[in-house]
Amino acid sequence: MEKLEKVFGLLDPVINYIDSGKFFRQPFQWLYYLIGVLCAIAPFYALYTLLDNQIFSYVSGGTVFCIILLWLVLTALCFGGFILWFRRAKKLSELLPENSKFVAVPGVTNLIQTAGEFVGIFVGVYGFVAGLLVTLLGAGELGQLFPIAGSLTGCVASLIIGYLIVVGSRYVAELILAIADIANNTDAIAKK
Repeated sequence: MEKLEKVFGLLDPVINYIDSGKFFRQPFQWLYYLIGVLCAIAPFYALYTLLDNQIFSYVSGGTVFCIILLWLVLTALCFGGFILWFRRAKKLSELLPENSKFVAVPGVTNLIQTAGEFVGIFVGVYGFVAGLLVTLLGAGELGQLFPIAGSLTGCVASLIIGYLIVVGSRYVAELILAIADIANNTDAIAKK
């Protein structure tokens, strides 16, 4: 029996690591940092792709100017995404305290909320600005490539869709957190 307890005791560090919340907190932080770094790299990859395809040699000057402005907007939004993901990674230690009963639920809900905010803001802002720029500057070549974006209806639609993505992801995250809070409160009541 003693030998069996020693064998089971070998797993204690692993089980304690999982139970402490570090098993969930650290990989979530790494995931957030990775997504933030990918956001920072994305505009440079987009620029490399544009230059590699030599698209600038086939389009007019107004379209080139429009593409450059779109790339600048993409860069600004990706930099904002970088900041968002890094800030949320730092907040995970507050959201997922050590020795908490529910660790995965707050982490997943924060991931859903943050991803929804990033995607919603990106769709809304980039869609609106891209639609506006394509309508005003590059309606020729770019208007043919992106017929919906090249209209004011596309601008408004992207704002609405982006807003709905932010609200929808927040709703799902809060719904999941509410269920976890009910479980926590029920457990606390049962212990009293």
